[in-house]
Amino acid sequence: MVDEQNRPSVLVVDDSPENIDILKALLSSEYKVRAANRGLRALELAQGPNPPDLILLDVTMPDLNGYEVCSRLKADPRSAAIPVIFVTARREVSDEARGFESGAVDFISKPIRPPVVLARVRTHLRLRQIQTELEAQKSALEEAARLRDDVERITRHDLKGPLNNIIAVPRYLVTAYDFTPVDRELLLGVERSGHKMLNLINRSLDLYKMETGTYTFIPQAFDLVPVLLSTLEELALSPLLDKRRWRLLLDGAPWRAGMEFWVMGEEMLCYPMFSNLLLNAFEASPQGGEVVLALQNQGTEVSVSITNPGAVPEALKAVLFDKYVTSGKSSGTGLGAYSAKLCAETQRGSIAVTTPGGSHTCIEVRLPKTATITLEELQAQFAPSPREA
Repeated sequence: MVDEQNRPSVLVVDDSPENIDILKALLSSEYKVRAANRGLRALELAQGPNPPDLILLDVTMPDLNGYEVCSRLKADPRSAAIPVIFVTARREVSDEARGFESGAVDFISKPIRPPVVLARVRTHLRLRQIQTELEAQKSALEEAARLRDDVERITRHDLKGPLNNIIAVPRYLVTAYDFTPVDRELLLGVERSGHKMLNLINRSLDLYKMETGTYTFIPQAFDLVPVLLSTLEELALSPLLDKRRWRLLLDGAPWRAGMEFWVMGEEMLCYPMFSNLLLNAFEASPQGGEVVLALQNQGTEVSVSITNPGAVPEALKAVLFDKYVTSGKSSGTGLGAYSAKLCAETQRGSIAVTTPGGSHTCIEVRLPKTATITLEELQAQFAPSPREA
């Protein structure tokens, strides 16, 4: 038995008492049914404190006809979402067309057939329920996104202060005291790591924006070589490069000081992308293994491949760039390859993994050599910020 309090409500609007009685008798076992014999009374009930979940509306009435009533219902935010089904003796195609134009969701001809009326009412009430649930979910997601943005901003603000102090101390010590070259390099390594952490904090919100497709991409031409060398320099301070080697090739030739390799993208996106990919490559390489970075111009694109000894398992290869996927790392988050994929695709590029010879793993990133930006993105760059608006 249906709980009376939870029953959907139906408003029957008809100037004929007999028609109202027929529909009431048909619907009362499943729904709470109210009635109105005039259009103005229907508007009062639909826009009052307890609006119906669905309206069955006649066309011909003495004060306002059904088309006018439906148009007014759809024009008022209080009643716009209520589904309206016309129940009328009119059968012309033009009558149906006018009904749909006024905002109705269905059209039932008189004399009514009870199974048809029940089926149509159930269907549109279910559709309305689904729509309400989707709207609630959308509101919840929007609220969660706002909350996440707030947390991100607060976190970034609270972490920046202490981290700036940590970054400042090594530079002061190196300037004020006479350290050995090894100790000096260690302190400067702390400074570089602090800058890296500060950059990661600044980019955390950008990662979320890339996930949701709201990141504003501003491509610029820059030399990729310093980005890769800076990343390798940071990795050199960790045990990862112990007894591991690396080689950098530019268009097939070994890199030498002064050689450049220009791409079109964002330097601050390429830095974390290649930092994650190189870290994974060195972690997967055995001692004595060599990681090869090969930069190649290919028409309108550039290819950056990172190849390391050891083939990624086939089962892992298929999901390598999925979120939270990790293998063989007790402290891994499974976000490195995933964020690299986001960074590549945000820059209008791509990323893929292959296993050359079945004994190596090759991650290839492709980036454009020319800017590709839409009109909407260009307008977003010059749009005022929320604080300026």
